[in-house]
Amino acid sequence: MANGEKVIKSFNLDTSDIKAAGEVRTFDISGDNSAVFSLEVVSPEIIFTDATCDYNNDPTIAHDDDNGRIEVGMLVSGTGIPVGATVSSVTSDTSFELSASTTGGSVTNGTLTFTRGKKYYNFQTNLFQTTETKLSNITIGAGSYTGNIAFPKVTVGAQYDIFLFSETNHDTRHANYVEVRTDDGSIDINSSTGSNSNLVQKVIYQTLDVTITLGSFSFNSAVTGTIGTQTITASRNRSVAKTPFTLTNIVTSTRTLTINKQPTDSDIMTFFEATVGAAGINIPGEDIYPTVTAANKVVNGAVTSGTVVTMDDDFTGLWAVGDKITGNAALDARTQATAVTVASINPSNAKQFSMSEAIAIDDDETLSFSNRRNYRWPISSTTKDLSKITAGMQTISAYFTGGGVAQVAEYLTQTTVLEGEVGEYKVDGVRIPALDTLGQKPISVRDETTKVVTTTVGSATNPINIVFSQQALASFSSAVSLSDAKMFAYGTSKIKSLTGYDIEFSDLAITLTEVKTTTTAAVNSSTSVPIANRDGIMDGISRISGIGVDTAIVGTDTVNGAVTSGVRVVMDANVANTMSVGDRITGNTALNNATVTVAALNPDGDNVKEFSMSEAIALGDNLALNFSNQKNIGPKVVSGAGSVTGAGTIVLSAAQTLENGIELTFPGASTIATITGNIKVNKVGNENVGIRFDLEKLLTMH
Repeated sequence: MANGEKVIKSFNLDTSDIKAAGEVRTFDISGDNSAVFSLEVVSPEIIFTDATCDYNNDPTIAHDDDNGRIEVGMLVSGTGIPVGATVSSVTSDTSFELSASTTGGSVTNGTLTFTRGKKYYNFQTNLFQTTETKLSNITIGAGSYTGNIAFPKVTVGAQYDIFLFSETNHDTRHANYVEVRTDDGSIDINSSTGSNSNLVQKVIYQTLDVTITLGSFSFNSAVTGTIGTQTITASRNRSVAKTPFTLTNIVTSTRTLTINKQPTDSDIMTFFEATVGAAGINIPGEDIYPTVTAANKVVNGAVTSGTVVTMDDDFTGLWAVGDKITGNAALDARTQATAVTVASINPSNAKQFSMSEAIAIDDDETLSFSNRRNYRWPISSTTKDLSKITAGMQTISAYFTGGGVAQVAEYLTQTTVLEGEVGEYKVDGVRIPALDTLGQKPISVRDETTKVVTTTVGSATNPINIVFSQQALASFSSAVSLSDAKMFAYGTSKIKSLTGYDIEFSDLAITLTEVKTTTTAAVNSSTSVPIANRDGIMDGISRISGIGVDTAIVGTDTVNGAVTSGVRVVMDANVANTMSVGDRITGNTALNNATVTVAALNPDGDNVKEFSMSEAIALGDNLALNFSNQKNIGPKVVSGAGSVTGAGTIVLSAAQTLENGIELTFPGASTIATITGNIKVNKVGNENVGIRFDLEKLLTMH
């Protein structure tokens, strides 16, 4: 250090993105006593154009939604705009008032340029202003100087450049420069320290809030209707305290819902869409034509030259582009990667296809076709970091073997050595990772308008490779809709991996809104009950309760075939409509003098009219049995409900005597299912996110 020279040793300031609502940031500048510095905070000049502006000799200018970019005081220029005109007021995101009327007549979709000059932070007023100002010639005492910067609320993204000057005319310099670079090799000015000049520069961005949308999803549309949602607004990379939510799902009046299970963490997911490449990627040793999908199809006319083949059948559902063709010695000799395949279908008519190369084929020869399938595929995205995909995530598509769910998974072949003997072991063969980024580094780009950083890996020109647990058809490619390439992340840990959102759920529950209606006439010891509305009531599931409902006997039915030994009993009707496991059985002396209960319904899974008793009791053919429970649960609805609506007569599993106008409740099914719980966000991600409950796991729609 030169004689009398002072050093600014560090500049500490939180440079993470600022919340849209604004916030105060504390800074600390440490250094030698008597070191002198100046600090300037600048909001840079903003210039942009809008090509959707409409005006007509008037100060009012309409335009497409600008998301709040146009600000009062901005200089405006363009056709028909007076020199020096500015934005005098902003009416909405689609309209503003100019400080002077436009000239030259009507303009539609005119292009205007908007300019806002630099703004400087005033450390006395704690506001930004157009006049240049800064914290000047501050002397450090007691080893450091601490201050605050108040960043304002914004409606669009913002940038703040921070300049810390060491005042050389006061014999002050910065500590030696230590450079830090980002993953893509560019200089990270916020992490770098010190300077080889009199300037240390930092930059802070201010971004708008993100939206967390809680909702539900039914991939196969097995549960339809009105799907409830709830949104939570949050600041990027911050946290959200425990927040209660309610999601109400309503089906049409002719449909009913029943609950399969209560929700858990594993029923919650998010997804994004990727683009599948044009063709699968062969893995060494993989059988890419595992199954003949159309066999012994007859050729209609010999092929002596060329590649076009005419068949007796048209192609619909029989063969597709990429299928392997077999049927004669020349075709059969070509296998796997060298196979002759269908190059195109319907070149002239629906009975024709073309081959990938010319092969002679006799008239009336029979050909077989095998769909191409691959485990490994290229995928890409213009907006997502595909390296966040991890093993165990899922995609759902009919293009997979057997149709349905396939997981992202490692491909591994193994050979068993000494199989069945002492010392048996496995030797790995081909091993392909679940995800291969092919050495690509993340590319991060900050949007000039929103100031949000988007990180991508796996662009259209540089896709990455993914492996699934099942082979997918050749048609699983960029030619299919994006809905067939959704990547699902189930559970909070997978959601965090994919989106960066660290979330917790608690007190999860799903309930059905009770169905209530009234009797429309009195009934006396009858199983048929007329009611005012049958919406939401389900045959074989809904039970009945209410004033006057007799719960002593919940079902009656007749034995179909004498029982002389054992515990299996066959009845006249579906046992699920008249009894439940645990119900007491009465009907003859032996049953009435004991406590015999229903042990299982349809115990072998092959007869819905069969149940088993808790112990062996002899039963005569055509014996009437009664079923009762100790839970005060009413009889079931046997028929008359289901996919119907409005007034009608339902049939119960046990006779009732009820007055006219009595209110009845029907638990067990409903048209409305409500999911409730709490969500806590430990860390908010960088983008809007949809968090969904898998309705097909939780509910069945009838």
